[in-house]
Amino acid sequence: MADNPPIRVILRMEILPGVQEEFEKIWWEVASAIARQPANRGQTLVRSVEEDRVYYVITDWADEPSFRAFELSEAHVEHRRRLRPYRGAGHMAVTRTVYDLPPAPPAAEVPAQRPTAPDTKPVAFIGLGNMGAGMAHSLIDSGRSLTVFNRTVAKTRTLAEAGATVAASAAEAAAGHSVVVLSLSDEPAVEDVLFRQIVPVLAPGAVVIDTSTVSPAYAKESAARLSAAGLRRVEACVVGNPFQAREGKLRVYTSGDQDDIDEVRPLLDTIGSEVVHLGEPGTAATIKLIFNLLLGAQVASLAEAVAYGVEAGLDRDSLLGAIAGSGFSSVVMRFRAELMRKSSYEPAFFRSTLMEKDLRLAIDDAALAGVGLPVLDKVRESFAAAVAAGDGDKDASVLIEHTTAAGKGKAAKGGRP
Repeated sequence: MADNPPIRVILRMEILPGVQEEFEKIWWEVASAIARQPANRGQTLVRSVEEDRVYYVITDWADEPSFRAFELSEAHVEHRRRLRPYRGAGHMAVTRTVYDLPPAPPAAEVPAQRPTAPDTKPVAFIGLGNMGAGMAHSLIDSGRSLTVFNRTVAKTRTLAEAGATVAASAAEAAAGHSVVVLSLSDEPAVEDVLFRQIVPVLAPGAVVIDTSTVSPAYAKESAARLSAAGLRRVEACVVGNPFQAREGKLRVYTSGDQDDIDEVRPLLDTIGSEVVHLGEPGTAATIKLIFNLLLGAQVASLAEAVAYGVEAGLDRDSLLGAIAGSGFSSVVMRFRAELMRKSSYEPAFFRSTLMEKDLRLAIDDAALAGVGLPVLDKVRESFAAAVAAGDGDKDASVLIEHTTAAGKGKAAKGGRP
C-alpha cells in the first residue's frame, strides 16, 4: 500500500429552509474552484430523497496531507465563508476505500465525446509588475499566445524566454487584438495607456480586462467611455499575492456585462482559482478597496503593537513570532510579520505608495457615500509619511520601521516616564 493512499471526504449538511436553490448555485462555484486544486480528484453533490434539506458532498483527494493542507488554506476559509449562510447542522468523515468494484460494462459502449478545444485566443498583456508578471506567466503556461509590454523592458525578459512576443509600445502590443489585459498602477496610468494608446488600435468590439486598482467612479466612467468607442470592459479585481498570481490561484472579482465576462471566462479561470461576479461596473473596484483597507489596517496595527512592545522591553523578533502564531493573527498578518522580522522590504510584494493610494481612493469613495473612515484615514496618513520619507517603493511592511523610530523619538523627548 502507498504511504499516502487516496482518500474520500464525505460531508453531510443540513441546509437552512428556503435557500436550497441558492446553495446549489454557490456550491457549484466553490466546487469549480476546488477542482483546480492539483490534489483534488473529483467532487459530487447529492441531495437526500428521504430527508428534506439534507445534502452530501463527496470529495476525492490524492492523499490525506494534501487535503489537510487545503483545509487550512486561505482559499478554503473563503469557501466556508461563502457556504456558511446556507448551512445548519452537519458533520464530516474522512474515509479510505477498502474495495472498489467497477460496474458491469454496458452492452454497447457509447463513443466518448471529443473534449472541447481550450480557448487559445491571442491576448495582449500590458503592465508587468509583481501581479501582472505572475498573471502573464500563468496565461502563457496555459498555452496562450501572448504579446506583452512593460515600460521597464527588463521585466519582459522571462516572459520572452517562455515564448511571449515583446512589443515596443502599448499600442503595438494591443494592435488588432480582441482581448487585452491591463495590470497598471493607478488611474493616470490607465488613462494614458488605455485611452490614449490602446483604444485607437484595438479590434472592433474588443474586450478590455482591467485588473488595475482604481476608484469605483473611475471604473464606471471607463466602462462608459469604452462602450461609446464600441469596446467592452470587464472589471477583474484580483486578490492574492505574486506567488498566487504565478500559480493561477488568485481570487478574481468581476463586474460588468455578464455576457462579456462569460466570453473571457476561460482566461479568468486561468489566472484565478475562484471567479466571483458582483454586478454593475464599480462593484468589483469597491470590494478590492475594502480588502486593501483591511490589509492596511492590519499592517499599521501590527507595526504600532510591535513598537509598543519593543519600547516596553520585549524582543522584537520574539514578539513578531508570538503575534504571528497567535489566534489574533491572520494570513496577512503572518506574512507581513515575517517580512518585518527579516526587515525584507525589497522587492516589494505591495508597495507602500500603492497602499497609500488605495487607502485614499477608498476613503474618498466612502465619503461620497456619506461614510466617514477616521481610523483608516489615520492609517493612510502613516503610509503617506513613509512614502514622503522615501520608502514608497518598499513593501508596506516597512511601516514598522517608521513606527518604531517615531516611538523612540518620543521616548527620547520624554514621551515615556
